[in-house]
Amino acid sequence: MSSSGEITTLPQEEPTVSQTTLETTSTKNNSSNTATITTNPDNNGNNKEDGSNNNGGGDNPDQQVKLPGFQDFTQELGTTTTKSQTKEKVNSSGGKDRIRNHFNHLEQLLEQMKKYLTELKTSPEDKRGEELKALEVNLHRLLKSENENAPSTPKNPSRRLSDIRKEILKLNQQLISSLDILSKENSPKSNNLQTSSGSNGRRSAVGELVNVHQSQFFSSCSFYSEIQDIFEGLGDLRKFLLSCFTVFPENAVVKRKIFIYWGLGEGLLNLEAKGGYPEIIVDGILEEFQEKGLIEPAIKKRKQPGHVKSYRMDPLVRYAVTLLSKKAKFFDYDGKGNVLPQRDWTSGLDSKGNPVVDQNVSRPRSERLCLQNIVEPDERKPSTVNGIKRTVSDQDLEKAVTLFNVNEPFPDLELARLTKMKDKNVAQMKEPSAADWLSKMKRAKVVCLGSWPGSAKSHIEVQSGEFLRGLTNMKSLRFLSLQGISRIKELPRSIGLLRSLLILDLKECHNLEILSEEIANLTNLRYLDVSDCYLLADIPKGLGALSKLRVLKGFVISNRQTIRRSGTLDDLKRLRNLRQLTINARSKDFPTGNDLSALQKLGEGELRNLTIVWGPAEPNKAPKSEAKIVEETKSAGTVLIVETLPQQLKKLDLQCFPKSTATWLTPESLPNLEKLYVRGGNLATLGESKWSQVKTLRLKYLNELKTTWIKLQESFPKLEYLEKVKCPGIILCPCDEHGVWMKTI
Repeated sequence: MSSSGEITTLPQEEPTVSQTTLETTSTKNNSSNTATITTNPDNNGNNKEDGSNNNGGGDNPDQQVKLPGFQDFTQELGTTTTKSQTKEKVNSSGGKDRIRNHFNHLEQLLEQMKKYLTELKTSPEDKRGEELKALEVNLHRLLKSENENAPSTPKNPSRRLSDIRKEILKLNQQLISSLDILSKENSPKSNNLQTSSGSNGRRSAVGELVNVHQSQFFSSCSFYSEIQDIFEGLGDLRKFLLSCFTVFPENAVVKRKIFIYWGLGEGLLNLEAKGGYPEIIVDGILEEFQEKGLIEPAIKKRKQPGHVKSYRMDPLVRYAVTLLSKKAKFFDYDGKGNVLPQRDWTSGLDSKGNPVVDQNVSRPRSERLCLQNIVEPDERKPSTVNGIKRTVSDQDLEKAVTLFNVNEPFPDLELARLTKMKDKNVAQMKEPSAADWLSKMKRAKVVCLGSWPGSAKSHIEVQSGEFLRGLTNMKSLRFLSLQGISRIKELPRSIGLLRSLLILDLKECHNLEILSEEIANLTNLRYLDVSDCYLLADIPKGLGALSKLRVLKGFVISNRQTIRRSGTLDDLKRLRNLRQLTINARSKDFPTGNDLSALQKLGEGELRNLTIVWGPAEPNKAPKSEAKIVEETKSAGTVLIVETLPQQLKKLDLQCFPKSTATWLTPESLPNLEKLYVRGGNLATLGESKWSQVKTLRLKYLNELKTTWIKLQESFPKLEYLEKVKCPGIILCPCDEHGVWMKTI
């Protein structure tokens, strides 16, 4: 803890396929020097790939190749079937034989791949052999694993098939990469391709494969056909959420929170489904995507099952989903496979200067606009059709449902520039502003101008909060995010007019000082996040009127609560639907007896998750009130009752706790607690009693806490997951290099 008034922060946490056959035949063509790949249905209904490769001369014969596909295999498993249906099929008498037959085909695939790649090698220096060796290692690993399981039926056949499918998908991706590079490496056009890398500097997982989605080779191959089959078998919500992955940069790690908020914002996700827990719906969908091999969890340490919160999409899958999303009109894209930049969306031109869509299409643009940081100048002329300039109109803006900032650091200046670009006359009358653009988006449901969860946290800044007045006309706005935007000091009083708002994300608005009292008018609000707003002095008293609120992060407890407008915990007692609460305590004495009493009343509702973050101490203007000990007389005698945290809590997260002990932190006072996190601070003991229900324990940056692995096991008999990071006093724990121990089941 810091006593100098500086903000106390914690150290940054560490970031955390198919029936396949390949037929190769050689045919001599004396009049051609090119190797061709042709696509035609064979007798089994499988596709053969079309493409060409100019080998630059020589007598290399033409090649006719049938690339690996897994349509037959997925038809057998039922790509769009439920888990129970898949399990039933696998458990049938022929399930094991189908797996074994599938692997026999894989063995044939390997031999034919060897032959094909060998014939296409152009020189002894060709590195293709290294790629083949990697493929061979992966395949033999799968075969070995399957042979080991052969004597007996796997414990979980449906999961086994899911694993096989994902591994085969990876093999398909690697093969597609090799073949596409081979078909283009000697092509004159290949010199004009630009390489692509992810937002975190990670190279493409397909080996510098770029713009593959533009080739006929890719759109006709079986890999794309399989992704297409999966996509077309999804419902609208799943198609949309999968398409959302293409909005983010290649290889970006994206937190599942944004998919929850975005789905709710556009009204595609039912707010009351699963008992009012849309998180459960999204987690299930993301798990389905993972099982199909469409996405992968982004973790660098072992996690408990069901605790994955971030995902990434393989670049090759992203290329396929981009093509499918474009056809479904979820988003518009440029020639590089990225969502269409705002200048192209506004001008009606793509990156090559061609009209975005055909003039006869009733909806000329996607209803979703994404802001991106564009550094190269725009020297193109506006698009014209029949002599009429095809720039964005007020009608286009009125139809827009989403404005999403991908990585634009100055969103208000960019929106002002777009306003000037839209209508040259605006500049003659007045200086255009972002508010002018936003005021035209009357049907907008989602406006995210800040950083998105999981982004690289690049600096985002506005000139002032003046642009927020443009939100007044958005009567249908359901999701507003200003996360991480600097120089917003207060929200305008007009914020209270957004009566449809469900989610208000103000996280990390470091200059935010005042939260307007009119926020109490947002009676439909379910999620409010003002965490890490260090200059926010207090929370308006009227916040207790938001009876539908489910998640509240950043509630401020300070020593200034003698001020009339400042809200207290007692004001939240009407929030009977509140499930998750994060408190920023500016007093070392928190929680006092009054605070504990208020939390007890709040806990009588739905509150299950509580996080308390102690920040820099403020001058104490209120009398101290320690935890109360009440004497209650019963027939058997006098019983001492100590006020504690709500007994219904399932998860408790304490950060930077300033004291060594806490009377309210005992197993007896928290009998239902399943997850206990303690990060930073001076806590020196977890008590001597047994935490009988705690399964997850995370201890980080605790210098004063001293114990051993044996004592931890005695204190936490049901422990399944331990994470210990920089706790020198906790010794002899069998943790891995990440400080993680998991119980072996």
